[in-house]
Amino acid sequence: MLKDCDNCSTGSGAYTQMNKLLRTSMLAVLLAGVAAPALADTSEERIAALEAKIAALTGELADLKAETKKANQDLNKKLSATATLSNGRPQIASADGSQRFAIRGIMQFDAAQYDARNNVPGRNDFNSGTNFRRARIGIEGTVARDWNYNLTGEFGGGGGVEAAGLNAAFIEYTGWKPVEGVQTRLRIGGWATPTGLEDATSNTEGLFLERPAVAEMVRNLAGGDFRSGVGAFFNGERWYASAVLTGALAGNTGEFGEQTGYLTRVAFAPVYGKDYAVHVGANMQGILHVADTGAGTAKVRQVRLRERPELRVDGARLVDTNTINATGVTAYGGELGAYYRNLQISGEYFRVDVDRTGASNPSFDGWYVQGAWTLTGESHVWNSANGGFRGVRPAKNFSPADGTWGAFEVAARYSVLDLDDNAGLVGRATPAGGVRGGEQVITTVGLNWYPNPVIRFQAQYEHVNIDRLSAAGLQVGEDVDVVSLRSQYAF
Repeated sequence: MLKDCDNCSTGSGAYTQMNKLLRTSMLAVLLAGVAAPALADTSEERIAALEAKIAALTGELADLKAETKKANQDLNKKLSATATLSNGRPQIASADGSQRFAIRGIMQFDAAQYDARNNVPGRNDFNSGTNFRRARIGIEGTVARDWNYNLTGEFGGGGGVEAAGLNAAFIEYTGWKPVEGVQTRLRIGGWATPTGLEDATSNTEGLFLERPAVAEMVRNLAGGDFRSGVGAFFNGERWYASAVLTGALAGNTGEFGEQTGYLTRVAFAPVYGKDYAVHVGANMQGILHVADTGAGTAKVRQVRLRERPELRVDGARLVDTNTINATGVTAYGGELGAYYRNLQISGEYFRVDVDRTGASNPSFDGWYVQGAWTLTGESHVWNSANGGFRGVRPAKNFSPADGTWGAFEVAARYSVLDLDDNAGLVGRATPAGGVRGGEQVITTVGLNWYPNPVIRFQAQYEHVNIDRLSAAGLQVGEDVDVVSLRSQYAF
């Protein structure tokens, strides 16, 4: 141990300085030994805290990246679109289904041979030949999920039977959900509202080339192709209802005060299963305000009921009430139908009451019953969207290489349209207030072939019997046999 040396010899000053230096060094070492652990502890805590903050920021950054990626994926999913070509129909749709655009087309080419078998006064000279019954092209789609639109042009109807023009143009809102399970459509524009059971079946899916005469006549009272209107449609799984206020047909330039009418209809499937259904329905439509067709100050309000013999190759109308001065028309209809597997039957009855001006009110009626047997087993299933039966979808397309031939069915119909009211007796003049529009009875049998869901061929034979008296009481009816064919392409 070092000690102080006050009495040391020469050199004691240097010794003293060395001794102090050693003491100071030892003290510094002791102090360092005490302070070092404290400093080490502080640095480790700071490092640990920084590492924790870095880990937290790294996690937040990872979460942010994941959220950004998901948001981009969702946005891309909404913005992306898929183009498809299903059964010949081009369609583009967004991945989330909120946007859709499709092109639709119909071509129906008819050919017919008429044979009038008896020679009566005023007998028609029917035009055997061909006719493009329908040639339509249009677009339809959905915007913002709940808004639908349709714009369709008609380019068929050659031979002076029907003129080309606009067939449909409307917008529709489907976002209103008053009750769970109820589909609602609110529509405005121009279109053809189903006025009955047969009218609820698409004109590309009917059993025959044309609708029954009475159903076709009634649909044109306040409905028909491109009838302007505003209406509401509702349906559930097993029911359908509609109410529409209608106006004039597109292109009616001969009116100086447009017609106002209405259409109402309800339909149910009280019996419903996987491969069967029973249809019950009722409808009422009418003209509230008859169009004024007079160019002068005098009002000319007239209605005319007439119809062709369930074919359009020739435009002759064999039953015709001629013009009736009237203030309104009301038509009532009852519907009944059923399908079981590959058998389908249906029928309707209509009564038409005319509010005549200056005379008693006449009434007219008509009915039909029809059925089909699909030889290859497909069904005409019931569809609540329109409250009617759908057409056949072949289970297997036509392919000789695979030994498949599409779908085949046979069909038959009996229809009556009576436009007589107080017609009187043969050989006598028309009684006061009587209407001699005539009675038309048609028996039809047909064979339909569906090579695939887009193409269809139909062959049918009609026997038409007309019983009609002239104003003088002469029989001007006639019997007509017609063989007709249709080639159809619809997507």
